[in-house]
Amino acid sequence: MTLSPVLARELAAARPRFNAQIAAARRAHTAFDTEALSDAVRMRIDPLAVAVEAVAPDRVAMVVEAAFALTVTLVDHALARERRSLVDRAWIDVAAPLAAVVAERPETVLAMMTNAVLTLAATPGARPDEWIARMAALGSLVNADTLGAAGQVVAWRSGMAHYRAGALAAADALPEQLVLAAIGATGAWPDVRATLAGDRWWTPDGASAGVRFAGFAGFGGPFETPPQVRAGAEGFLVRAGGRVGLLVADAWGATLHPASEEEFHRGEPASSTHAAVPGFPPEGLQAATTGDSIAIASPYSHYLQVQPWHP
Repeated sequence: MTLSPVLARELAAARPRFNAQIAAARRAHTAFDTEALSDAVRMRIDPLAVAVEAVAPDRVAMVVEAAFALTVTLVDHALARERRSLVDRAWIDVAAPLAAVVAERPETVLAMMTNAVLTLAATPGARPDEWIARMAALGSLVNADTLGAAGQVVAWRSGMAHYRAGALAAADALPEQLVLAAIGATGAWPDVRATLAGDRWWTPDGASAGVRFAGFAGFGGPFETPPQVRAGAEGFLVRAGGRVGLLVADAWGATLHPASEEEFHRGEPASSTHAAVPGFPPEGLQAATTGDSIAIASPYSHYLQVQPWHP
């Protein structure tokens, strides 16, 4: 592989240590993919090393050391190609442009970005591509102290509905310009925050019409059978086949989390509804309601429609 002079220099200087890390990984897992490691060094670490050289040349060795160790760990976990591609993009599109921030705290920053994009990728309904794009757009507004909180806010904005309360709390500690950019809003943050906290279906560009969640397990969704739904204190309890989950939804997405059969039975049962729901046949529709949301299920669909509802 062809590498930049910057990275070639650092790899040569630290070759014994890096070779020892690779040898240890190969001893632990005989299927360790050296080709995937080579690709990751070229795709992730090289552009990062070049970017750090331009802004903090005295920190390049430390950044490469941290990046290489994390990369070996990721290869050791045998990530699927799609997940590896997401990590590549996070490092190229977010980490490299924020080279000064990475240089300040390389292990912490690279681990945060990597964990964030992999967590979103592993969460049905979340949008890691959107997280990468929104984080890249924040640019010079973030620093080493604000990056983690900004990442949490953007993760909520990218479909992690269960982050809602924590993201609002994290947002309060951020500079106003940064948090408004992360949310995609204008105006005064106290006013925007009050609206967000008071209405889970409000967005800066207009109220959400709701979200459609899930799908058939055979096509990558979480439901083996059409789901049943009940209302709970923290969201909607959903049962499909032998699995029960808690569905948390707001204007920016919905996420499903493990729950018990006991929790499902404690939920408020759904009732018949004659509401017209696009994509659902009208027969047999069931609806469960909380204080601000309604979830509609069909015996003929593996999807749930969740949308605003005001009693």
